[in-house]
Amino acid sequence: MQARIGLPQGLLHYQYGPVWERFLTELGAEVVPSGETTRETLDSGSVLDEICLPAKVYYGHAVKLYREVDFLFVPRVVSVQKGQYTCPKIIGMPDMLRNNSEVLPQIIDIDVNLRQGTRPLFQAVTAAGRVLGQNAVTSMAAWYKAWKCHTPQKARPVLAGQPAVALIGHPYLLYDSLISMNVMTKLQQMGLAVLTPDMVDEKTANQAAGVLGKKIFWSSSHHLAGAALALMNGSWPVKGLIFMTCFACGPDALIGELIAQRAQVLGMPCMHLSIDEHTAEAGFVTRLEAFTDMLTRRWRA
Repeated sequence: MQARIGLPQGLLHYQYGPVWERFLTELGAEVVPSGETTRETLDSGSVLDEICLPAKVYYGHAVKLYREVDFLFVPRVVSVQKGQYTCPKIIGMPDMLRNNSEVLPQIIDIDVNLRQGTRPLFQAVTAAGRVLGQNAVTSMAAWYKAWKCHTPQKARPVLAGQPAVALIGHPYLLYDSLISMNVMTKLQQMGLAVLTPDMVDEKTANQAAGVLGKKIFWSSSHHLAGAALALMNGSWPVKGLIFMTCFACGPDALIGELIAQRAQVLGMPCMHLSIDEHTAEAGFVTRLEAFTDMLTRRWRA
C-alpha cells in the first residue's frame, strides 16, 4: 500500500519543498502538501507561546494534515552550510510538534547536518528510504533525481523604468502570502520593482558579507546580510531597502541592525517591518505607501 506523507508548507519548505516532494515521490510515496497558509492555520499555531510567527504557522500546517496522512516529513535540518547552523526553532521543530500534540502521525525526522561535511546527508537520505522500505541505492538515486532539479536562485526582474527596492527577509516570510500580507504584490502595485535575497547567488552574498569582519553562524541570516549588502553596493539599481522580520526572531535583531547601519553609511533609505499575528494590515499598507512615495520622489529627482 502506498504511504501517504504529509509535507507542511512552512519554514524551509520555501527553499527545499520541491526537492523533498520529488524525493518522496521517487521513493514511491504519495505526498500530501498542506497547502497555502490560511487564517485557520494561523489560529491552530497560535496556541503555542514564546515562539516566532513562522514556527506557529508551521505547527498549524502540521495539525492540518494529521487526519490525512500516515507520516509527516519534518526533517531536523541542523546545518546546510559548513561551519554554520540553521535556526534553533527549525532544529527543534520535530520535538516541538511531538511535545505539543498527541494526535500527530509518525514523524520522519531525519537529521540533516552538513556542518562538517556531506556524509550526514547521505545517511539522512538512506534513513528516510528505510522508513518507506527502500534500500540505500534506491534512496540515493531518488535523491539525485530530486536534487538535480533544484533551482535555489530566482531570476532578476526586468526593471522597466521604475525604481527598485530590496526586500530582505526569510523566504518563509516573503513568500507566505498570509504572513507577509502579500507584501511583494503590494509593492509592485505601488510601482516598485522588488529584489529579494534569493536573486543574489551564494558566492556574491558571501563576498559582500566579508565586510562584516566575522562570519555569521546562522546560515540563513548570513545570506540575508550578504545579499542586502550586495544589493546596496552600487552594482544593483536599488533605491531603498525594506528589512522584513517577525517579532521575537533573535538572529534577525542582529542582522537588521547591521543592515540598517550599512544603509545609513550609504545614505540609502531603509525601513524595518516587524510582523506578528496581531499586525494590522491597514497600518502595514500605510507604511509601505509612505516609503514608496519617498523612494519614487527621490528616484525622479
